[in-house]
Amino acid sequence: MYYINFLSYIYILNYNMRGIIIIIGIIILGINYLYAQTSVRINIVLNHVQNLTINPDQQVVNLNYNTLEDYRSGVEVTKNAHLSVFSTTPYEVKVKLANNEFVKLGGQQEDRLSMPDIQVSPILTAENSEVEFSTSVLTTEGRKIISSNVPTTSAVYNIQYKGPKGENIIRFAERNKTIIFYNDILYSIETK
Repeated sequence: MYYINFLSYIYILNYNMRGIIIIIGIIILGINYLYAQTSVRINIVLNHVQNLTINPDQQVVNLNYNTLEDYRSGVEVTKNAHLSVFSTTPYEVKVKLANNEFVKLGGQQEDRLSMPDIQVSPILTAENSEVEFSTSVLTTEGRKIISSNVPTTSAVYNIQYKGPKGENIIRFAERNKTIIFYNDILYSIETK
């Protein structure tokens, strides 16, 4: 009889223990579910980027000689916010002519000539000791006009174009005609 009571007691205890074990298991699984973690690695990939943009409203620069003083002193034209630069590294901006000779607009194939010196100068728009400026005479070799020791996300530069003066330019004028000679100026950006 004691044996049967003992077995009943163990059965009841086992039945209750099974319930407790199941409840504890559910709690543990629930806690693990609430605090389950997994990971994802995030990579920040930094690529070298440089961009040089010419103001789209300033694709043509005219050096107009209209007066006696223009021919004597030369003509200057300043284009504000002419160049915009983005660079992830220190950089240099260079300038050059596309062709050795200027072509006469509406002229014949032989109406080409080497023009006298035309200067290009960047103008300081904001105080920055990390940027150096140089004036350059346009040639077909790229010449540095801007040199920055730091990267930039939004540098904007004014550019001044200065035409030749005196005998260097007057010899190309024609009687009772407006004459236009043209060439393309190429700007480039390079890592310093």
